[in-house]
Amino acid sequence: MKEQAFCFRAIFCCRGRLLIDDAKAYRESALRVVDFLKAHPLTHILGGHIELNAAGRAYRFGSHYHPDEHRLELEKADLIALPAAFERFNGFYARYPNYILTNPIRNLVALAVIAIAVLIFVVWGLRRLLRRRRS
Repeated sequence: MKEQAFCFRAIFCCRGRLLIDDAKAYRESALRVVDFLKAHPLTHILGGHIELNAAGRAYRFGSHYHPDEHRLELEKADLIALPAAFERFNGFYARYPNYILTNPIRNLVALAVIAIAVLIFVVWGLRRLLRRRRS
């Protein structure tokens, strides 16, 4: 009796937040996944963890309660759409049906710059107000 070899091909990917620090590298990786999909039959695409509910809304960071979770499996089209999502990523935040692309470090830096600008404006305004009151 001849032994049959079974080949299980699965890809591990996350439906939800993709924290990106190098968009070019992530896009190139996504292109390699698409090339792999073209060359190999695929039986399953499994999500790494679930961060979106069935309606596509993201759960809060650190949330342990996920009612109405989206299913774990991804479609082939989800992975094929990923390189285009990285191409249109603005470097800060982008929302797509199954992915939230974000660069948390860049977002924190931008938030810090905005906070410093507001603080400078408030200090400038207070100094101006105090000068007017003294005169």
